[in-house]
Amino acid sequence: MSFCTKRCFSINTTVLKNIQPAVKLENTSKPGQTQRFERNFPVKSSQKAWEREGLDKDTFFKKKYAHVHARNKGTEEDIKSRDHYRELRKTKRKEENNEFKQQRFQHRNKYDSRDVYKTLKPNPLSEFIYGTSAVIAALEANKREFFNKLYIHKPDSKDREIIKLATKLGVRTVTVDSKHELNVLTNNAVHNGYVLETKALAPTSIFQLGETSGKDYFIDEDNFGDSLKQPFRTQNSNPLGIYLDGVTDPHNIGAIIRSAYFLGADFLVMSERNSAPLSPIVTKTSVGATEFLPIMTVNKPLSFFDKSRENGWTFIAADSISSVHRDAKIAQTLQSKFLKTDDLSSLLEKGPCVLVMGSEGEGIRTTLKLKSDYLVEIEKPRHINPVIDSLNVSVATALLIQKILN
Repeated sequence: MSFCTKRCFSINTTVLKNIQPAVKLENTSKPGQTQRFERNFPVKSSQKAWEREGLDKDTFFKKKYAHVHARNKGTEEDIKSRDHYRELRKTKRKEENNEFKQQRFQHRNKYDSRDVYKTLKPNPLSEFIYGTSAVIAALEANKREFFNKLYIHKPDSKDREIIKLATKLGVRTVTVDSKHELNVLTNNAVHNGYVLETKALAPTSIFQLGETSGKDYFIDEDNFGDSLKQPFRTQNSNPLGIYLDGVTDPHNIGAIIRSAYFLGADFLVMSERNSAPLSPIVTKTSVGATEFLPIMTVNKPLSFFDKSRENGWTFIAADSISSVHRDAKIAQTLQSKFLKTDDLSSLLEKGPCVLVMGSEGEGIRTTLKLKSDYLVEIEKPRHINPVIDSLNVSVATALLIQKILN
């Protein structure tokens, strides 16, 4: 027979009551609900600046920025001064805007009315030369077939000479109020307040240069296909003429005419086909020298050279020694014709001469250089950059004329 012994342990209830849980849990009457214990963690709440100071929000910020308001507030006089200048600036801007609007309105109305174009529409049958010197020269020379009107902008005491010349020739003087009216007639050129409506200046067509006798010489004009000899007289030892081949820039032609007339050349001849025609630009650039220097044209340059040389005229063509023709025989012939500029004056002492000038780009045509008696180059006094290989044709013409007449 076996026996089992059972050990029994007794626990005091007082001890059990003193045992506390590590985490305090909320009591819930709902079994199975998840219990959260993060609420037992200590939470640090932040305070606003005004809360730390024990003030309300408005009082805190008024106290903090009181010095800024005091600085910007200023005195009562400062406030009045600022308001005064503010009103002045506002008034000035308003006046400027009103003035701009008024000018814009007047400008639009001027073009809407089209009065300028109705009263001063360019006449295709007339030519309008402009500039003080050009207008005076045209009136004094009186070479043109007719003068229609003289337009003047803002006349003063210095206009008496021009008005007197115009009145003497029966030219009606018209005073315009706007400079724009003259701009329409001159294509916005520099007119200096003077525009003369007149007949275009037509150069005389000629066949050849005739025989000479001392200071007297003849030029055979083309009189509707017939040759008409016209007498001329020079103030030099022998007559000197200028021939232009292929000069198409009207400003260069005007400058050449001005230099030729001033330095003492007797006349100028141009090719009809490859040179710029006489125009108001040429007249303006020449400062009116087109009205005093005889200007002629030829239709057949080669024939002109041959027949004029037969009558004793010497042709001197400006060229560069460095330019070499691709044909060796022609190049050798041209090289043999060069002479120095110091020898030019002696040629004019022997007989009448013609200085031949070409364009800056192409120069004189080879056929005309072969027809010429001599070739000449302006010597360079020093070594220069090859980019600047030549002078302006008007400047070169002036230098060579001076050398010939020296």
